[in-house]
Amino acid sequence: MYKYKFLMINDLRHSWKDPVLTAALMGPLVLLMLSRFGYPVADNWFDVNHSFQLDPYRGFAASLLVVTIPMLTGMLTGLLMLDERDENMIAYYAVTPLTSKGYLLYRLAFPILLCTVLSIAYLTLSNLSEVGVDSLFVILLLALEAPLFSLFLAAFSANKVEGLALSKIGGLFIAGPVVATFVPGVWQVLGAWLPTYWPAKVPLLMANNEPFLALVFSWVGLFLHIVYLYFMVAVFNNRKS
Repeated sequence: MYKYKFLMINDLRHSWKDPVLTAALMGPLVLLMLSRFGYPVADNWFDVNHSFQLDPYRGFAASLLVVTIPMLTGMLTGLLMLDERDENMIAYYAVTPLTSKGYLLYRLAFPILLCTVLSIAYLTLSNLSEVGVDSLFVILLLALEAPLFSLFLAAFSANKVEGLALSKIGGLFIAGPVVATFVPGVWQVLGAWLPTYWPAKVPLLMANNEPFLALVFSWVGLFLHIVYLYFMVAVFNNRKS
C-alpha cells in the first residue's frame, strides 16, 4: 500500500507545481461553483433582458458540464503519465515491487476515484439536476471515461506537448450531450460512438418517463465503455513496449 501512497503524494506535488495540472484539478470545482451560483444569475438576466428562460435547459447544462469532469481528471492523469514516460519513470516502476501492472492499475484507479468523487459532488450540489437511481449509472459511466481519456493522451501522444494539443482535440467529445439532447430520431446513432453520449442520454430517458429504455441504454453504455477501456489499455501497452 505504501507504493501507491508514494505515487499519490508525488502526483499531488506535481499537480500543484504545474499550472496546467492545477487547472485540471481545480476545474471541476470551478464548474460546480458556476453552476450553483452563476446559472441562476444568468437565467434571471436572460429572462429580464431578453424574455428567454434557461430553466428548461437545466438538464442539458448539467450533462454538458458534468461530462467535462472525466475529461479534466483524465487529462490530469494522462499528462502525468506522459511526464513519467519522458523521464523513463514507467520503465523504472516496472522493475520495482510496484511492477508495470501495478503502475497501470494505479493509473486507472486514481482518475476513476477522483472523477467519482467530483461527479457526485457536482450532481448533488450544482442544483441543475435531480439525483435518482439513474444517477448511479451516470456516475459509473463518467468514472470509466476518466481513465479512457488518460490512456487516450498517453497512447497517442509522443510527449507532453503533443498531449496538450491532443487534449484540445479530445474536447470534441463534449458533443455527446449535444447529440443526445438535440439530434432527432435515428440520427442519434451518429453520436452513439462518443462515450459522453451515454451518461447524457440516460437522464433524458428518465425525464421522459422511459425507465426501461434508460436501463437498456445504461447497460449498453457500460458495455461500450468497458470495450473502449480494454482497447485503450491494449494500445497503451503496445506503445509502451
